[in-house]
Amino acid sequence: MTHWMLYSTLAAGLFYGLYMLSLRRDRRLRLSRVYLIVTMVFSLTYPLVRMPETLVSSSMPEVPALSALLSFDGDEIVVTADAKASGLTDTLLAVYIIGVVLTLAILLVQTVMQAVAVLKLRRKYSVYRAEDGFLIPQGASLILTPDDTTPYSFFNQIVVGTQGLNDDELRCILAHESLHVRQKHTMDVLLARLLCCVAWFNPFTWLVMHELFAVHEYQADTASLGECGREDYLHLLYRQATGTGYGHITNNFNSINIKKRIVMMNKTKTRFGAWKVLAALPIAALLMTVGCIREGSNPGDEIVSEKADAGTEATIEPVISNTKPDPSVLDEAPEFPGGMEALYKYISENIQYPEQAKEANIEGRVVMQFTVTEDGSIVNVEVARGIGGGCDEEALRVVKAMPKWKPAIKDGKPVAGQYALPILFKLQ
Repeated sequence: MTHWMLYSTLAAGLFYGLYMLSLRRDRRLRLSRVYLIVTMVFSLTYPLVRMPETLVSSSMPEVPALSALLSFDGDEIVVTADAKASGLTDTLLAVYIIGVVLTLAILLVQTVMQAVAVLKLRRKYSVYRAEDGFLIPQGASLILTPDDTTPYSFFNQIVVGTQGLNDDELRCILAHESLHVRQKHTMDVLLARLLCCVAWFNPFTWLVMHELFAVHEYQADTASLGECGREDYLHLLYRQATGTGYGHITNNFNSINIKKRIVMMNKTKTRFGAWKVLAALPIAALLMTVGCIREGSNPGDEIVSEKADAGTEATIEPVISNTKPDPSVLDEAPEFPGGMEALYKYISENIQYPEQAKEANIEGRVVMQFTVTEDGSIVNVEVARGIGGGCDEEALRVVKAMPKWKPAIKDGKPVAGQYALPILFKLQ
């Protein structure tokens, strides 16, 4: 939970900052709309993606290719943890769920209220269509009220209060609201609101939603300017600036600051505006690299039981100086001080189940590969197979901190030997 909240907030903040620097004052409105929607969705979903962890490359042979096999009896090294979240995590999860429920309830109530309001207007007043000579899209419905209701659109429904409007002004407003209908801006509004319900804790998601609504109005203003003169349209905007309506769900004629809309009308497409958005690609790549939940290269690998089959886990390969590994059997294998039981005890007492892995329900076997030198030092420590979630790093830390081993013996002399050690992380 904390992993997702942290990285989704970071991503939303980075993409919002890039938008403010590159596209906010640019007339590439369609590109802005797509950018805002895509980055909102990406910011919330990418931390949940499971990315296969690349096997650590090494000049030494892969574990399955090692020639000499050491058989041992005993319990496999198992690191266990309670799968239930900690008290703090429980509290955080409860607060998050309450926030989602409340924001979703508000959205549902507003949507239902708006739908009921439109239904009442349809029953009370005449409903017109494009076939009746009005400049609205095919399939859309127009409801004209005799009062000063602020013009708005809701899906394919257009509502306009005609009090004080002449025919030219009505034509300008219809061009504006018709663009909302054709572009299906209500779907954008609902999607953005739903994403904000899911990420109610993320301030950047709300800011991105506000910018998306502004882009909707800028697009509709452009359509209106094609039907009206600039001066007439600006005069109409000022007249409508004091109206009210269902701004959270509908596309309202005056829902965005008038000054910003006037400034945007005078903007032109910048020469390099679209190219600046390409900066989002390396940002997305970086976020995918550091923020995705990692899993082992073999995610379908079966979780083994706590008893390891003899002769299936630990492998040793002798290495003599810098020459090719000797394929013959060792006289004595490398050994942890005190034997296998002492090794199990050392690992169990020093390793911790990572919180990130517990929160993401990650479990499985990490296989560590390392070399025991002639003097018993542990070198070339690598993760031969990992499962992610911080388990690989924890196993690496503990193995690197091991004391010196008893080196392998070949022909009565100590030699370097390669060793593979499995550590099972298991949630109870």
